[in-house]
Amino acid sequence: MGYSEILRLTLNHAYFGNDVPPLSVSPSDPRAFDLAGCLLRQRGAVTLILLDDDLEERPTHVALTLSAQTPQVIEVTRDAVWGAAVPLTVSLQADTVRLSDAPAPLASENARCFETSLAHLEIEIPTTGRRDVTFSLEAIDALWAYHLTGADGLEGLEIIDSAGDVTFEDLGLRELPDGRPVRVIRSTQALAARARPDQRFALQKTGPFGPETLIAVLPAARSPFKPITEADASMRLQSDIFVTLW
Repeated sequence: MGYSEILRLTLNHAYFGNDVPPLSVSPSDPRAFDLAGCLLRQRGAVTLILLDDDLEERPTHVALTLSAQTPQVIEVTRDAVWGAAVPLTVSLQADTVRLSDAPAPLASENARCFETSLAHLEIEIPTTGRRDVTFSLEAIDALWAYHLTGADGLEGLEIIDSAGDVTFEDLGLRELPDGRPVRVIRSTQALAARARPDQRFALQKTGPFGPETLIAVLPAARSPFKPITEADASMRLQSDIFVTLW
């Protein structure tokens, strides 16, 4: 009794880069999958579907469910729907599939619940040989908002990108819930979320002899990313980063 590969599904998530994303793949209907003579083997980011060589009838499609292993995966995935799995049909002509390939999803009634299922895939299988498909997941974009507090003087602060790609705007002084003043300096453009961001931002303060570097490398954005709405702007995501100065 032998088995041959009929499908190789590779998972790619922009947020996690070259690391294996915390995702799992399973048969959508385990009983039907077993009756079809199929086996599933997941090795890191690659899922192999094998078929019993002794069977005369070959399945025309394989139904698989992609699930998140942590809530963070949903938070950082573009086009993901909280509380619902996105249905996707993968034709024989498609080598790569994305969540954005599905029809625009309706808001889930369970949007406040963590549903582990991220997508339901109906993948067509060729009559002979093995099929290779890549499921490519994009990461969300978010503004980086630094909240600076703790120092006697919060004036003259500036955030600099040494690469010159990202600029920041001073949103002025705000108040924390405990009444402490905080200066908010935010990026003027949304940045792609990454587990290991490439950006290196420095905090400077104006002085009598020129800018003084207070922090050479500021902390990077992390989840959770909160939605924000402002006048004359569509809804955006923002990462709040708190830095205490002494």
